[in-house]
Amino acid sequence: MKKIPKWSKIAIIGTLMGTCFGAGVYAQDVLQRVDAYLRSDFKVVVNGKDIKLESPPLIYNNTSYLPVKELSGYLGSIVNWTESTKTIYINQRVNPNQPTEGNQTNYTEMTLQFPYAQYMDYRGATYPMLINMADQTYYRIVDLQRMGIRTEGMRKAKEKYTGELYVSEAELKTAVGNESPTISYTNFDPLVITGEMDPTKLKVLKAFVDQYRYFEINKVVLSWTPIILDKMPAENTYSYLLTDSGHFFRSTITLNPITKTDGTFDYSIGSSSKEDIEIPKVNN
Repeated sequence: MKKIPKWSKIAIIGTLMGTCFGAGVYAQDVLQRVDAYLRSDFKVVVNGKDIKLESPPLIYNNTSYLPVKELSGYLGSIVNWTESTKTIYINQRVNPNQPTEGNQTNYTEMTLQFPYAQYMDYRGATYPMLINMADQTYYRIVDLQRMGIRTEGMRKAKEKYTGELYVSEAELKTAVGNESPTISYTNFDPLVITGEMDPTKLKVLKAFVDQYRYFEINKVVLSWTPIILDKMPAENTYSYLLTDSGHFFRSTITLNPITKTDGTFDYSIGSSSKEDIEIPKVNN
């Protein structure tokens, strides 16, 4: 990798914050050309710990400018960029009024009743979320954490069949105020898949789900209605929550990589298993 000289003079146009976002197209009247210097010899210490930034500090007019997205990660914040409004969102991961401690073991119990996946907008970005309509509206905790919302101190409910934790909409609003996630009207997909960005894998997974929406076994017509498909920690493994004739099931799907002649990868369904999660498990 080519080293950046200690005093690299550069010309930059527009904003001086290295955000890792695309520049987009700007009107001429908002552009300003300036001379600045990259200082790879500058050290950055966050909360007493030396950190190594991939993008070095930039010096302009005796003022230091740091890459906001990279630095925010060390400060426990999340940065989002909205191209349409040219807006950078820097979001704290916890509301100042939210309690930092709470009972983490005593959960109220609730069951899947009317679960559905929905894309939600939150502070400049859109996220997938599993929502369950039971005695009230519940949001799945792993989805809230993906948004950068910390859930310490919130009262939680544990879903009986999946064991996943949720917080109620009322509890979330108490913790984060009026900045709760809202329904997205710009992003819609009949199958919501979380954690996977590879377009080739997404295509194979969606084809598999579509194949088993309606099918026939021994002249019996069956239909699997998808709820949500989550990428699991194990590579190429996914957890698929669905209903079959009104009954809740969880299927584990794995993908097999296939090396193509040009060196790129394609994928096929390696295996799938289906578990009736509503049947109580018997301990031997």
